[in-house]
Amino acid sequence: MRIVSHISLMAVAIAGLSAFGAEAQQMSATTQLGWLRNGEYAPIMIAEAKGFFKAEGIDHKIVDGGPGKNPIPIVAVGQAQFGLATNGMSIVTARLAKDPVDVVAVGTLFQQGPTAYISIAAPGAPPSKPKDMEGKTVGVQTGTEYLFNAFAKKNGVDASKVKLVTAQATAEPLMVGKMDYFLAWVVNQTYQIEQEAAKADAPPTVKGKTWQALKLSDLGIPMFTDVIFTSGDTLKKNPELVKHYLAAVQKGMQYTIDHPDEAVEILTKFPGQTEDAKKLTWRFKIQNALYQSDYSKKNGPLTMDPAVWTAMIGFLKDGDQIPKTIPATEVMTNDFFAKK
Repeated sequence: MRIVSHISLMAVAIAGLSAFGAEAQQMSATTQLGWLRNGEYAPIMIAEAKGFFKAEGIDHKIVDGGPGKNPIPIVAVGQAQFGLATNGMSIVTARLAKDPVDVVAVGTLFQQGPTAYISIAAPGAPPSKPKDMEGKTVGVQTGTEYLFNAFAKKNGVDASKVKLVTAQATAEPLMVGKMDYFLAWVVNQTYQIEQEAAKADAPPTVKGKTWQALKLSDLGIPMFTDVIFTSGDTLKKNPELVKHYLAAVQKGMQYTIDHPDEAVEILTKFPGQTEDAKKLTWRFKIQNALYQSDYSKKNGPLTMDPAVWTAMIGFLKDGDQIPKTIPATEVMTNDFFAKK
């Protein structure tokens, strides 16, 4: 009887180990970035470098984005389990496209979008105001005109008095005076401005000057940036992967916020990372505040306020970017975070 009992217990133990092993094999994930790996994706890279994914039972891989690499279709067809959408509004437009794409936002890196209308001014000059844009030339990227219209409406700017011109991702036209404002990120192109302004041979339009920012999230246009999303199929078939993935990235986010100097040191050694220690140090001084909001401080890193999604959906509808409005719950969920 004792022998049979031991054999039975051993069989149960082996079965349990086999089940664990099978589950562990399934816990693998690829993250498709929206661009080349740089400091804006710090929580993902920190989570990998510090072993947070491994601790959650996930074999993790990062795939760079770049020109021609839209993470939404890549995730939708299962080539990656998670993606980073540069602008969360692209999740909405994908779901409401003529051929809908079944992707769902499950978290966000930036609680406060870094998007801003950047201008150049003398040190100590009065802060720029939205109304100052009237009579000026504003550089915007193709497809973002609706954002300017929403910004103008929210802030009492007469859009008919503003000249919009097409801009790329570089701040050079702003620095040489071809435009007065430039739609950019305060954690990216502003570094370029600071570096140029410090040069002895810098053009007079920028030499010795500084930048100012009309940050959209501070002026009535809230948005989530670098939004973590997955496919509806993954949510249904592998919810445990989503839960453990988000837990790992939350740890990476908190580490980046609590230990910026150590995060810089880790990222400078991270394979394929494109920024040096000087830029990363500068970045985190601005970026770590944008990673946080009152909502995320209360509910946990990466969690998303549904009210922000509702606002983003409204901007898209007002700008004729989507055919109808839908509830925020159709494009996002906080259900896969551990309850605080």
